[in-house]
Amino acid sequence: MIAWDDLKYFLAMAENGSLSAAARKLNVSQPTLSRRLTALEDDVGVELFSRTRTGLEMTALGDQLLRHARHMQDDVHAIERLITGQDTNLSGSVMISCIESVGAGWLVRKLKPFRAQYPGITVDIKVDNAASDLLRREADIALRMFRPVQNDLVAKRTVTMNYGYYATRDYLAEHGAPQSTKELKDHSFILPHDEILAHTKTDPRRVYALSQSAAFRSNSMLALASAVEEGIGIGAYPCMLAAENDNLVRLFEGLTVFSADIWLVAHAELRRNARIRAMYDYLSDMLHDHAAAFAGNG
Repeated sequence: MIAWDDLKYFLAMAENGSLSAAARKLNVSQPTLSRRLTALEDDVGVELFSRTRTGLEMTALGDQLLRHARHMQDDVHAIERLITGQDTNLSGSVMISCIESVGAGWLVRKLKPFRAQYPGITVDIKVDNAASDLLRREADIALRMFRPVQNDLVAKRTVTMNYGYYATRDYLAEHGAPQSTKELKDHSFILPHDEILAHTKTDPRRVYALSQSAAFRSNSMLALASAVEEGIGIGAYPCMLAAENDNLVRLFEGLTVFSADIWLVAHAELRRNARIRAMYDYLSDMLHDHAAAFAGNG
């Protein structure tokens, strides 16, 4: 008999294309994954993957098995959601998936009241700029910058997250404050990598002009925010974080560089789970209370 756990490992290898990527996804060691694959292939009697220099390539049988394994995975997750949805205990773990600029610090600082009210619930924050698959139980709740399209998900638009141009008081004292966005090219500028800019409405011509004076670049929103805080230069910065930092000054009379709506998302079945519902409602109320800070109005 083929064990479901072995099929779960097989799915991860098929979807990620290599042992190392699948091991990171499942949080297991690569040798462990290799042993599980060997055991599965011994049970089946043939190879499911061809090992190449660039990774894993599925054999014909592996490709056929993949379709059935995905159906099994969907059924297992549906059973898990059904069981979890009937849990009335205010104890256990709740995993929240959210973007780095929210989850790496700001959200942590807002959770103490929740922990005081529900000491039996463990808060598990998954910082991930890619969308976690709630249907596959990669998280219980997600804070996303886009509205989901799956029918089985419940989504609520909460706040609008605005970014403005900010600099430290020391930087402005030393270099002066630009009087218009055209003068940004004369300053040290903190610029995101292209993959971040691709998700914004930033004019590429403006980005090209600013890249000439870039003092710091990163694909991490947290690293970009830290660069602004350290006075390396002027950069786009979340207004809700700036509301907690008296050393930062917003430029250009409240100009919004870019913005995104934050959606609170959960699976419809999981909202009937007591601890997940408690966290969902807490996040909804807490975000509503901080709407002005997210918009940069307070």
